[in-house]
Amino acid sequence: MISNDFIVSDYYELLALHRALLEAKFCDEPNDFDVSASPIIASLHKKLLQSLIKLEVEQKGSSAQDSWNNWLAIDPERREWNVGLQRARDERLWCEWSKEDKKKYILDLLSPFHVDNELAEIFLNQV
Repeated sequence: MISNDFIVSDYYELLALHRALLEAKFCDEPNDFDVSASPIIASLHKKLLQSLIKLEVEQKGSSAQDSWNNWLAIDPERREWNVGLQRARDERLWCEWSKEDKKKYILDLLSPFHVDNELAEIFLNQV
């Protein structure tokens, strides 16, 4: 029988995996365009970050949570925002989607960053 469990609990392994996902999602010249807005990868990345943040808070205290919250606050000046904009502009189905579908795409595309309705609207208008 093959187990479907995959456990990563070492801080540095979690950090390396987080960095690899960031690179895959927000690289300037992607090989696989489906990676950036994949809802599965977005969900996995958020779970990974929850574990990573939990470990850091246990080691460093609540200041680690504040630091991560600051880092996860994306805005139009961030490199990842601009990479995301280019991906959305290159999405061939963008014009066919409803506004709700576009917002869902934006949330997955910009994950793991925190995107509220106001930021989603700004992004939508910039596309």
